[in-house]
Amino acid sequence: MRFIGVAIISLLQIACSDATVEEFTFRKVLEHDLINLCGDDDEACIHAVESQVKGCMEKSDWRKYVESQDDPDELKRFTKEFYGCVVDANGHPYFVPNL
Repeated sequence: MRFIGVAIISLLQIACSDATVEEFTFRKVLEHDLINLCGDDDEACIHAVESQVKGCMEKSDWRKYVESQDDPDELKRFTKEFYGCVVDANGHPYFVPNL
């Protein structure tokens, strides 16, 4: 039984590379912040955030932002592209950054 536990832990460590953990953490922080902006009663907004954040991170090249986060131009680029990507059923962004 102990061997199975050690094997599972080993597989989890292999499966969870630093890049995977970084992506997961970044995504969850964004989701949390955006859901707070949606408010408790806006179920459509919350669903949009939960279902679109990962794709919007990819479209807005989140990794480029993380690697250059001290660059104000990169922050503006990422903010504009990411927040404009989370949209309602009509394709209108839920969030418009104040740049």
